[in-house]
Amino acid sequence: MDRENLHAPGWSHVLSTTHDLDELEAFRILVGAPRQALHLGRWPHLDLKLEPRERALASPDVRVFERTSEMLRYIKALRGGAQTDA
Repeated sequence: MDRENLHAPGWSHVLSTTHDLDELEAFRILVGAPRQALHLGRWPHLDLKLEPRERALASPDVRVFERTSEMLRYIKALRGGAQTDA
């Protein structure tokens, strides 16, 4: 999860390290985000703001990156560098 989207202040992205849509959906429900927070495609992710974002940032199970680019580099390294930027 990035701490804040540089291009959208007050918002954060949440990615699964394994592209697991069920994991993202379960996390969406856990933090209380609306269905519209889940975005599918090349980089499935959650867009979180307000209380769901604060709950996610406070979760001990979530790795928080200061910048989106740091998060994407980490995910790419885990996945063998096969993906490109979103």
